[in-house]
Amino acid sequence: MNKIRQSWWLLSLICVWIGITYLSLKSASHATPIRINDKLGHFIAYAVFSLNALIVWRLKSYRFKTILGLVLVSYGLLMELLQGFIPGREVSGYDLLANSIGVGIGFLLFSRWRKYL
Repeated sequence: MNKIRQSWWLLSLICVWIGITYLSLKSASHATPIRINDKLGHFIAYAVFSLNALIVWRLKSYRFKTILGLVLVSYGLLMELLQGFIPGREVSGYDLLANSIGVGIGFLLFSRWRKYL
């Protein structure tokens, strides 16, 4: 992958990371009305997050990718735990499950589409 394309993927990864962090930690009183199922939103966000991360670090070893998957799932757990300290927000095991499944689907998509990305 050329350097310009790699830079765009890195920028995309940073934007997704900032977006997930912002949406996870903002107060419920400032909620954005989204017309999709909350769990579906978590699932899609973390699938895109993991897919972006894998594209950015595509040439790394299997061990690195395993650690990356654990880091992304742990990040989802951290965001859920921090929501417990935000007024109007609550910790949800179902959200964590949706995040984790999203990470897994991102890995699956990457393994299937690696040669095209």
